[in-house]
Amino acid sequence: MKMNRVKRLLPYIGIILGFVILSGLYFWPVVLENKVLPQMDNTHAIGMAQELFELEQQTGEKAQWTNSMFGGMPAFQIKSDSSANLFNYINKVIALGLPYHNIAILFLYLAGFFVLARSMGFNLGLSFLGSVAFAFGSYNLIIIIAGHITKAYAIALMAPVIGGILYTYNRNKWGGALFTAIALGAEIAYNHVQITYYLALLALVLVLDKLVRAIKMKALKDFLRRTALLGVSLVLALLPNISNLWTTYEYGKESIRGKAILAEEEASRPQKGLDPDYVFAWSYGKGETLTLMIPNFNGGGSKPLGMNTDLTRGLQQRINDFLIKNGINYGQHQGQLVNQLSGEIMQQSQYWGSKPFTEGPVYAGAIMCFLFVLALFFYKGDEKWWLLAGTILSIVLAWGHNFEWFNMLMLKYFPLYNKFRTVEMTLVLASLCIPVLGLLGLKTVIQDPDLIKQNTGKFLASLALTGGVCLFFWLFPESLSLVSAFELQSINAGKAAQPDQAIIYDLLLQELKYARALLLKGDAFRSLVLIFLASASIWLYAKKTISLKYLIPGLIILVGLDMWGIDRRYINKDSFISERQANSQFSPTQADLRIKADSDQHYRVFSIDRNAFNEVHTSYFHKSLGGYHGAKLRRYQDLIDYYLTNDFQMLRVAANDTNSVATIQAVLARTPAINMLNAKYIIYNGESDPVQNPYAMGNAWFVNNVRMVSTALDELLGISEVDLSNTAVIHEEFAEILGNETIGAEAGTIELISYHPDRLTYKANTASTQLAVFSEVYYSRGWKAYVNDVEVPIIRANYILRSIFIPAGESTVEFRFEPTSYKYGKLISIAGSILLIALLIFSIVVVVKRKDDKILNTEV
Repeated sequence: MKMNRVKRLLPYIGIILGFVILSGLYFWPVVLENKVLPQMDNTHAIGMAQELFELEQQTGEKAQWTNSMFGGMPAFQIKSDSSANLFNYINKVIALGLPYHNIAILFLYLAGFFVLARSMGFNLGLSFLGSVAFAFGSYNLIIIIAGHITKAYAIALMAPVIGGILYTYNRNKWGGALFTAIALGAEIAYNHVQITYYLALLALVLVLDKLVRAIKMKALKDFLRRTALLGVSLVLALLPNISNLWTTYEYGKESIRGKAILAEEEASRPQKGLDPDYVFAWSYGKGETLTLMIPNFNGGGSKPLGMNTDLTRGLQQRINDFLIKNGINYGQHQGQLVNQLSGEIMQQSQYWGSKPFTEGPVYAGAIMCFLFVLALFFYKGDEKWWLLAGTILSIVLAWGHNFEWFNMLMLKYFPLYNKFRTVEMTLVLASLCIPVLGLLGLKTVIQDPDLIKQNTGKFLASLALTGGVCLFFWLFPESLSLVSAFELQSINAGKAAQPDQAIIYDLLLQELKYARALLLKGDAFRSLVLIFLASASIWLYAKKTISLKYLIPGLIILVGLDMWGIDRRYINKDSFISERQANSQFSPTQADLRIKADSDQHYRVFSIDRNAFNEVHTSYFHKSLGGYHGAKLRRYQDLIDYYLTNDFQMLRVAANDTNSVATIQAVLARTPAINMLNAKYIIYNGESDPVQNPYAMGNAWFVNNVRMVSTALDELLGISEVDLSNTAVIHEEFAEILGNETIGAEAGTIELISYHPDRLTYKANTASTQLAVFSEVYYSRGWKAYVNDVEVPIIRANYILRSIFIPAGESTVEFRFEPTSYKYGKLISIAGSILLIALLIFSIVVVVKRKDDKILNTEV
């Protein structure tokens, strides 16, 4: 009996080892040369979280607030405390201890899809084929080099979740529901809410399809029972994750993904959520959708043409011929002009789609697209329509502003859809559905090869709709514009503004079209060949010329070569750097070292020698006014829009002055927002000493006056209309707290005596009750103030800062970050984890007992 079990497990052990080896081979420089990928978003994450890392290393504490960026913000979306969540430990186990940032991700792509395929009844060979096709989809690899690590893991676990749902509906409802709970909980634990949301959309499509079929089959009761079990699975998945989900939900209301605070006054964006232009900035073009089958359909990634020697071969000769043909000949200086023009042309982008730029296309595989279309003609099973609907939905959503009427409806009315940007990300659903339906089509013709002979027309139609399209664009690439609308607009504007240079713009247009036509032709032909080889293999199998034992391995090799070849354009041996190079990404500049030498424990830094609001170098070393984060606090974003951006530009101009230090300090006299946030240092050149801000207002100060305002806009504008060192601008919503307190002008002192990201302690001494303003970001959902250990209400001052009343005499003032969502959420997470462990133990006991009873009954 035990030997039989081992024999049954051997193929799975072999496949797991195969996945590990395949993942290691792809990232072989990590394994053999101890190199790393320079992943931009991962670098950003390190910079954002450095203050939190240092605190944990020094004290073992995990702070929930950080001052490293944007004046201060919750750390929930930067480095969350996951110690109470069982699923985080499960995720570590299923990653097998493989390198976290690359090999483990690719392994889980492969293993996750394999679980889905097996749950749908595919044999080992087809499951392996589908795993390779999904795992090596171009988007899945591109996001790894971009450093979107949590997104990658969330994508990897989408397939097991769908597999669990299908297993619950189609086979064992109890086992399926328990597995769904584990898979979904593990997926949610990676905290990429956007991917989880898109997964929920696909799951909704699947469940609706099952509902319709249940009604038709008069099996509604069974459907409801299985759906109820999946509801329990959802609860079990959520409970251990509740701490992170609760804090994320709560923070979302205060972030740029929540309701606009100034919308009532500006009447510019009355809805909640992100601005439509921001949401749709990365919208996939309608025609660009063909990158799913022809990767370079729109040029590939936004790389310069000069990086591809095939595109620039003969460029100077073509330029010279063009100039002479149009009567331009500078004799001995002609070569200089040709060199100049060729240099400008080589800097142009290969990409010509509707997005501002892109790292690369979403490529699902030419062969898989053929099998997907084949399934539409030949597969008649239950899973066809939800997979097709999921694919179409993901494509239409990815079109964004290119299919505006539909996507605006989604943005306005579909719950939570307006919380997310970069809509092209929805194509992760198509990248999952295409190989699944493709496998179903292949399985159908494998099980009944006569179908192809009986339906030759349908087979040829599948070939025509895929290979035929590739053939057309191979032969006629110039049938497309080959330039983006923005490029064409720029060229036409240039010709209108400089008529004498019109011929040069025509040359640019010609060369753009020439190079991009080559890209399109090359990949169209490549996809055509792959589709022909795959379709020929299936045809020969149907004719019984080759057997199944050659067909499946042959398709695995073809699909592997197809996907691997495209992925190598984006991650190859040249993508890796040494650990030493990687560690040097955060080398301190002279300015950083000078600032770090300051013994003051708490102040802020504003860096103007970088893009202040899109960089993390400053955050790595200091408490920064800038930073990098996709969900800043809404109030802070308003401060950036109304003050800090303009201040940044004024300071940049001042930095170019010959007497830059004095000029910068003169500008700082007119930057109240910078000063009230206690920006003590301005970095204008990393290799020069920083400029000390003489107008920085310190950690806290007493004010003599209050300007009460009735609108948020007046509150924000008031920052520049009063002397903030003497007057606080306060919204009337705090009028009751202010009450009839007399704000005195007597002398008083207040100083910070202890700094911790979650706790700030001050000593105050006043002759009478006074109103103190603190250079700390206001966040009502967690910060609490205590004066002599007695809690006091926090008043919002100057739109973004904290303020409290301090009584006469000596006082100890303390701010503590104690969000209820984190405190009680963690307790719920612990309880949920314990419950899930108990259910797992119970399930194992029941299964073992049933097997033992079966053995005993057999022996009797």
